[in-house]
Amino acid sequence: MVMLNGLKLMAEAVMMGGYSVEQTQDGGYIIAGYTYSFGAGEEDADVYLIKTDAYGNVEWTKTYGGSSYDYGNSVQQTQDGGFIIAGATYSFGAGGCDVYLIKTDAYGNVEWTNTYGGSDYDGGYSVQQTKDGGYIIAGYTCSFGASGCDVYLIKTNANGNVEWTKTYGGSDLDKGYSVQQTQDGGFIIAGYTYSFGAGGADVYLIKTDANGNVTSH
Repeated sequence: MVMLNGLKLMAEAVMMGGYSVEQTQDGGYIIAGYTYSFGAGEEDADVYLIKTDAYGNVEWTKTYGGSSYDYGNSVQQTQDGGFIIAGATYSFGAGGCDVYLIKTDAYGNVEWTNTYGGSDYDGGYSVQQTKDGGYIIAGYTCSFGASGCDVYLIKTNANGNVEWTKTYGGSDLDKGYSVQQTQDGGFIIAGYTYSFGAGGADVYLIKTDANGNVTSH
């Protein structure tokens, strides 16, 4: 591990990266991303999870995935002290690329995994544990929706089983990059849209109720 301008570079090669970080209950940090250097994929990417102490020193690392490309785009510590990771997988699922959800214990050991999507390309960019102990995932789907690729919202129970899914968008490309549960129990999604707005790509903000029904966009 190398110190550079006060930053710890946790990489043995350039072929890895971090997409999401959160401070953990113990004052350390959890980082999710991808690695080509370790894991099952050999020359393909695996989901990479890194747990550090409060000073960025590595406590443990884990990789997840199969024989093809797998990415971790979002991580959050869960109420039980474990972690939930959302991303995309080419190794598992229905076809093309699917949303990839991984639940681990406090040490990164897998408790369960699930994939969501259809025969085309689908991916998850953001995950949050909901007030009922389940999960909400935002991303994109080219398998379902209006046309092209649409914003994809997936609500699961505590075991990752789908309770409902919704798509939002128009005839062009639309993606959701961040989701949070709101104080009223609904959800707010931020992303971008080529289907609506002033032209080119615009910021896309969607407010839903607790069942994913649009109340404003």
